[in-house]
Amino acid sequence: MSPKTLTGLELDLDDAPAREADLFLVDGNNLAYRAFFALPEELATSEGFPTGALLGFTNMLFKLLSDYKPKGVAVAWDTRPVHRTAAAEAVEVVYKEGRRPMADLLREQFPYFRPIVEAFGYRNLEFEGWEADDVIATLATQADAAGIRTCVVSTDRDAFQLVSENVCLMMTPRGVSDVQVYTPDRVEARYGIRPDQIPDFIGLKGDSSDNIPGVPGIGDKTAGQLIAQYGSLESVLEHADEQSPARRKNLTEFADQARASKELATMRRDLELDCDTTQLVLAPPDRSELREMFRRFEFRGLLSRIDELDRALPSADRSLGAAADTARWREGELPDFGDTPVGVAAEADRVAVATLDDVVVAHADPSQLRGAQMTAHDAKSLRVAAADDTML
Repeated sequence: MSPKTLTGLELDLDDAPAREADLFLVDGNNLAYRAFFALPEELATSEGFPTGALLGFTNMLFKLLSDYKPKGVAVAWDTRPVHRTAAAEAVEVVYKEGRRPMADLLREQFPYFRPIVEAFGYRNLEFEGWEADDVIATLATQADAAGIRTCVVSTDRDAFQLVSENVCLMMTPRGVSDVQVYTPDRVEARYGIRPDQIPDFIGLKGDSSDNIPGVPGIGDKTAGQLIAQYGSLESVLEHADEQSPARRKNLTEFADQARASKELATMRRDLELDCDTTQLVLAPPDRSELREMFRRFEFRGLLSRIDELDRALPSADRSLGAAADTARWREGELPDFGDTPVGVAAEADRVAVATLDDVVVAHADPSQLRGAQMTAHDAKSLRVAAADDTML
């Protein structure tokens, strides 16, 4: 059942906006936890290794590729939130206090999430001192400015603040298969405020999942009404004397706490990251590695669907944005290059051949390129006669 609008109507949160996205930014920790709690703990291999979280997580990664055919996918991971913890301690709030420690069954599975991401051809992102949501906020803001259609995948409510004309939010309220997608209009229909006002909203009502206190006695409905009426948390506090005696007392007494709550709920969009959104181009999935993982974890259903990935990969231009140094490539048959100078790379049963104007990736053997003037790395292992071997 979908959430309701302010007037009590059921919101239409279909995934049409996500199907227009070229770039997907996934909160890895959030998705892993969601997958763990969505599927039975009893799911395990025949040898007893738990796989519930891995299966749910992998299903979502598969869904992104097969259903939405993105040009790029990045999965951001939390590190110890040094900067946000320091901000919380400054106002005597213990950030995320009360969260349950990671369950042992999930901890056992955690080392395998990142390799699965890589096998799909996606990028893992991790920056010391920052949480995944701040990394995603920075990259989503960059992508928005570059005009790149982006979809953020997270169930954290504070992610609503990232929604814009170019950025939608995909939430998975029930497991990972059922998705709800938010646009600016849909956020406003649900809460009565704009996406950029979400930090003000949380500043008033708080967020128990992150131990953000807010103002006592103010819930979702009242917070939305106050922010819609006055425009910001600061303006609400300035007009506290217009409220009922009880609310006026709380707004006055907990004003500093509300300001600190807003700061904690505000995602950082200006991190200096060694990452360019136009470079987050999807690599081809490593089918042999995926097959090995699916066999190891006994994901028989996914194993039988591996070939769907070939159909999901776009054969046209894969570049994001207009970066001049972005490599553009296509899937296809290897043409006859004649004596044209080419660069060659190969892995498993796939070969990539680059000319000055084109890059072709195909299921082929490098030995088919006889006659071309090849530059290769370790030509001996590729079993080709190269004009230039960069290994030497």
